[in-house]
Amino acid sequence: MDASSRNNERDGITGALLFDTLWFIQILEGERETISSTLRRIMTDQRHDMVTVMEARPVRERLFGNWWMGLAILRGDNSALFERHGIGSRLDPRQMTGEQAVGLARDLAGTGLNRRAIATAA
Repeated sequence: MDASSRNNERDGITGALLFDTLWFIQILEGERETISSTLRRIMTDQRHDMVTVMEARPVRERLFGNWWMGLAILRGDNSALFERHGIGSRLDPRQMTGEQAVGLARDLAGTGLNRRAIATAA
C-alpha cells in the first residue's frame, strides 16, 4: 500500500482500493497514458491474477482526488451495504458493473476512507 501510494503520488494518480479477503477492486484516476502504463505494469506483476478492466472512461472531475490510493478492507457482514448498490450479499466483481464499483467506493469514502485508515462497513 505504501509503495502504491508513493508511485501514485509521483505519477499524479488518485483512486481507491477495496478488499474483502478474496477480491480486490481498484479504481484509478489520472491522465489516460499514465493509467494505461500503470495498468500494464499491474497486469505483468506476478502478484496479480485474473486482472479485469471493468470500465474505462473519461471523467470531468476526480472522485477520489483526496487519496493517492484510498483503502477499504471489508470485514464481516456487509450485505446491507452491497445490496444498497445492487451487488447482492457478497462482493464479487465478476457480477458488478464499473458504476457499482465506483458507487460502493464512494460510499466507503464517505465513511473516512483513506490510505491509512481501515473502513469496516456495517
